[in-house]
Amino acid sequence: MIGRTAEPIPVARVRGLAAMQIPATPADDGSAWPVRSLHLNEGPYAPAPSVLAAIARAAGVLNRYPDHDASALIAALARHTGTDAARLVVGAGSNELLHFSAEISLEPGDEALVPVPGFPTYARAIAQRGGRCVGVPVRPDGVVDIDAMMAAVGARTRLIFVASPHNPTGGMLSQGEISTLIDRLPNHILLHFDEAYYEFGRHAGASEVLPLLERRGGPWITTRSFSKAYSLAGARVGYGITGSAALADAYRKVRVGFGINALALAAAQAALAEKSHVTALLDHTAAERQRLSGALELLGMRVLPSAANFVAAITPGLAGDLAGVLARKRIFVLPAAWPGAGGMLRITIGTRADTGAVVAALREAIGAP
Repeated sequence: MIGRTAEPIPVARVRGLAAMQIPATPADDGSAWPVRSLHLNEGPYAPAPSVLAAIARAAGVLNRYPDHDASALIAALARHTGTDAARLVVGAGSNELLHFSAEISLEPGDEALVPVPGFPTYARAIAQRGGRCVGVPVRPDGVVDIDAMMAAVGARTRLIFVASPHNPTGGMLSQGEISTLIDRLPNHILLHFDEAYYEFGRHAGASEVLPLLERRGGPWITTRSFSKAYSLAGARVGYGITGSAALADAYRKVRVGFGINALALAAAQAALAEKSHVTALLDHTAAERQRLSGALELLGMRVLPSAANFVAAITPGLAGDLAGVLARKRIFVLPAAWPGAGGMLRITIGTRADTGAVVAALREAIGAP
C-alpha cells in the first residue's frame, strides 16, 4: 500500500447522490401517435429565423474558442435589463447559476432553504457542496410560503432559493410577499430568486422584482433563462443579475472556462432583439394555459393557478398511472407528489394540437364522458 489510508473515492457526499434521471423524449418515428413533449417546459416552437441565422454564422468559426467573458451578450443584457454590466453573470442555463450559488455560499454542514415541491437542482446543488437541505412546503395554492420560509431560517442558514413563478406548480408571489421576504431575510444569507419563468410571469401581471431586490442590504441574485420564452432550451444559456459587482465576481470565479459555447452566445444575443417572437409565444401560452386549465377542471381535476408555461393539475387517481397511460400514446407529462392526493401532473403548454391531444387522452384514461 502506498500513501495514507483515506476516505474512499468518491467521497461520502458524492456516493450518497443519486444519478440524475432526466426523462428523455423519443424521436418521432412516423407512427400514428406523434411525440408530444409536455414534460420539460420547453417552448413549442423553433427559435426566430434571425436567431437561426446567427447560429449559422457562429458555426462558421467553431474552430475558435468562444468568448469566456460573454462580453457581447453581457453588453446586450445590460441594455436589456438596465443593469450595470459589472453586476451581470452568465451560465450554461440558469440551472448552472443555481449550482454556483451553493458553491459560493455553503461550507459542509451549512443549511439552505428550498420550497417543496420544488426544482430538483436546488437540493442537488446543496448536497454536492455538503450542505443540509431544509425543505419548506409550499402553500396549498402552489405559491412559495414566505412566512414559513422565514420561520425555517436557522443559525446555520446561508442560502435560500425562492422561485416565482414557481416550478412545478406555477404559483406566483405577490409584490407584498416579495417585499416581506426582502425585509425579513437576514443580511448574511444569500437570496437566490429564481426567475426561470420571468417573461411568463410578467405577461401574467407580475411586478418587476428588481426594484424590490435593490432595497436588500444582504447578497442577492435573480436568475433568468433563454430556454423558455426565447425557445433556446437546447442552447443552454441563462443569466443572473446580482446585488453588487463583488458578488458577481464571486460567480465568475467559480465558472468553468469557456462554459457557454459560441452557438449559444450568438443565439442568446440575437434572441434578445426578437421581441415580436417572444410576445407571440407569451400570448399563445396564456391562451392555451387558460384553455388547458379549463378542460382539466371539467375532468374533475384541481388546477393550481399558474403564471408559467405549464399547469399543475391535482389528479383524482395516481398521477404516475395517468402519466403512464399518456406515455403509451407518446404524450409525455411529469407526475409529481402532492400532499393528500394521488399526486399531480405538470403539463407543459404546447401547441393547440398538443392541448387537444392531452385532454382527449386524459378523458379516456379516467373514463370521463
